[in-house]
Amino acid sequence: MSTSGTKALEPARRRMRRALVTGLSLALLCVVFTLIYERFSHGASSTHMRCMFLMPLVGCALPALLGYLTPLYRHVSRPAFNLWNSGLAAWTVGCLFRGIVNISGRFTDLDRIYRIMGWGFLAAATVWELVHLIRTHKHSRGEVSNCE
Repeated sequence: MSTSGTKALEPARRRMRRALVTGLSLALLCVVFTLIYERFSHGASSTHMRCMFLMPLVGCALPALLGYLTPLYRHVSRPAFNLWNSGLAAWTVGCLFRGIVNISGRFTDLDRIYRIMGWGFLAAATVWELVHLIRTHKHSRGEVSNCE
């Protein structure tokens, strides 16, 4: 007999649900932060800061929603998931940094580091996931050698 009538989710699917909630929460936090920061900046605004919420929304919440609703959640490896989120975090912090600098009335190219780091993490996540999928596919077909 079971004490619970609910069916437990698979760990990978739970991870997608948590990523969805986290992405939506971070997007909301970015919007609230932007509104408060611009409220006290005496009317100055920045496009970078206003678009900052798109990084967690489109980069985290949307793929997590697709992964949660489809069987794709089974194929995402944890290291690729972490690298992808690190890339999105670097982009979000870069937008925040650029927005603060623009609102202060100055200009800098130091946010380029965040963009480069973000692209690097996203590329690493993509490569890691492709290698993971190829190895999983070979393993399922029985082509794995005994040397591994």
